[in-house]
Amino acid sequence: MIYRGEKATFSWTQFTGAYLGKLRDIASNELKTTVNDVVISVPGWFTDVQRRALIDAAAIANLNVLRLINDTTATALGYGITKADLPEPENPRHVVFVDVGHADMSVAVVAFSKGQLIVKSTAYEPNLGGRDIDYALVEHFSNQFKTKYNIDVMSSPKATFRLTAGCEKLKKILSANTEAPLNVESIMNDIDASSKLTRDELEQLIQPVLDAIPAPLERAIKDSGLTLEHIEAIELIGGTTRVPAVRHRIQSVFPGKTLSFTLNQDEAIARGATFACAMLSPVFRVRDFHITDVNYFPIKAHWVASPSDPDDDTELLVFPQGNSIPSTKVLSFYRKEPFEIDASFSEPSLLPGTIDPWIAKFVVKDVPLPANGDAACVKVKTKLSIHGITSFESAYIEEVEEKEEAPMDVDQTAEGVPPAVPKKKRVVKKKEVAFETKNTALDKAAVESCREQETQMHAADKLVMDTEVRASCGGGDLFLTYCILLGSQECP
Repeated sequence: MIYRGEKATFSWTQFTGAYLGKLRDIASNELKTTVNDVVISVPGWFTDVQRRALIDAAAIANLNVLRLINDTTATALGYGITKADLPEPENPRHVVFVDVGHADMSVAVVAFSKGQLIVKSTAYEPNLGGRDIDYALVEHFSNQFKTKYNIDVMSSPKATFRLTAGCEKLKKILSANTEAPLNVESIMNDIDASSKLTRDELEQLIQPVLDAIPAPLERAIKDSGLTLEHIEAIELIGGTTRVPAVRHRIQSVFPGKTLSFTLNQDEAIARGATFACAMLSPVFRVRDFHITDVNYFPIKAHWVASPSDPDDDTELLVFPQGNSIPSTKVLSFYRKEPFEIDASFSEPSLLPGTIDPWIAKFVVKDVPLPANGDAACVKVKTKLSIHGITSFESAYIEEVEEKEEAPMDVDQTAEGVPPAVPKKKRVVKKKEVAFETKNTALDKAAVESCREQETQMHAADKLVMDTEVRASCGGGDLFLTYCILLGSQECP
């Protein structure tokens, strides 16, 4: 891209960092204070590389991520933390959260009880949302306009954008009416295009989208181990759930149940993330509410068999689908020589797009052998963190020593009292093993370099903005008054 008249290359992580920096500035101006710590909600189908990239982007924006929280979990937190009538843990209340937004669909089955929520299961469709409805409409009208006006809308990005905006407006009107007009002024070649559509015609156009809705709902219910009788509420959020045909298709999966809209459909995730951030902050007092989340993608560890034991297993499912978050597990390896372990997603077919299933590598270059020359038992601690990120935390071997305990004071001269026999106590000591680990996150030097670059660009943008404001205000007292009204702390 061109930046300040010169060619410049930026990664998507840097773009995201700039975006987060803008959100940081907006929040700081609204709160009249500096924003440092944040909780960021992400789709539950975000993979390890996406989550690490988002944390790197936040670091570039000088933000400390307290937690990456799955969007449906944030929604559930916002729902449950304000409820005063939750049952005891022995008889939890089961609620299904369905989020159909602009780009994806998420489903979560959550068990609520006093002071806690437990995510029972999740399911996703990363490519099902309002944009698919918009695109179906764009295709329909672009084909219609080829015949009606002899224009190819799809050949012009500007015309396509204008038609998309008109289709989105039409979609919203049809959510409350049975028929709606479409008018796009000067769509291309100075032609004003117009048409109309009924709700029935819309539902026929988006039939493939509607047909894809039940699958993730049924999958989430099945994975939760519950039946429809156990489910007490179905909460809908996301703008696309306002489309009557979408609601009807969701309702078909829950016969006899009433769909609920008690949450803010557009802000439910943000509000839940806000509660999560307040819970992690020492500044605010929030009622105790425990969250037990689960991972969506099963994760395995795999390695090359040891030369001394070629029949050894070479693969282990460490964190199965539905494993609680956070979670720590210790893997034991009997080795005489250096070895490596790779972590990866065990079901690549679940991953969105063409994402590489590889997650991280663990390398031990020197295995300290015991005195008898047998293979050492190296214990490797791996963790699925609160962010949903997998990492190798430590490696160690256990050394067992027997120490004699001091005998109790007994009168050795008394007749019939045998001399005390010292007791031996087993003491287990952990000896750390040096290791290296690799993952998809940026190294610290790269993050620092990007942060410095972002700081410089931010300062340059602020200088341009202040210069424009000074010019428009004429400088002097008027400019100073303008700065004070904005709450700026850096006005001259």
